[in-house]
Amino acid sequence: MDFPNFQLPPGIFTKKPKEPGDIITDLIAEQPSLPVSGSFAGEDTPESAEIQHQTQQLLDYEVKRDWPNYSKLCHPGITGFEPQGHGHMIKGLEFQRFYFEATSTSPHKTLIMDPQVTMLGPDSAVIAYVRICQKLDSASNSIHSLHSNESRVWKRVGGVWLNIHYHKSGISQTTSS
Repeated sequence: MDFPNFQLPPGIFTKKPKEPGDIITDLIAEQPSLPVSGSFAGEDTPESAEIQHQTQQLLDYEVKRDWPNYSKLCHPGITGFEPQGHGHMIKGLEFQRFYFEATSTSPHKTLIMDPQVTMLGPDSAVIAYVRICQKLDSASNSIHSLHSNESRVWKRVGGVWLNIHYHKSGISQTTSS
């Protein structure tokens, strides 16, 4: 199919100037090219196991509302997209802190299903997974299972893995009694 009158707007493929503190830009700048021998999604390496462990720990801290430990695993300039942001990029930790301070009395547990880790270099990685959250509704004595697709970018800073970016899909729910 031919589109003779279609033209791209000028400058559509030009690079956006780097903003100070843009973590993702810094990460990409530090990794000029992926090594051919790097580990890719699905490969079991000590680093991918460590990323899976750190991600599960981060989610466990979230479930327990353990703000001090959760925030230790996140870069202060973390960025992310999630349904609660209504399409806006979340920057920093204050947005998440609100949810930690809100109270919840229903017991629940979070699982990571089908994690896929890609090492972007020795000190950076991406993990993509399905997050399953099981909650007991004590009022109706039913169990709700929620799931979302999530990805996180991790960067090792001073020997510690920090979550620097995340993306969460909308949440789907099923109920069983």
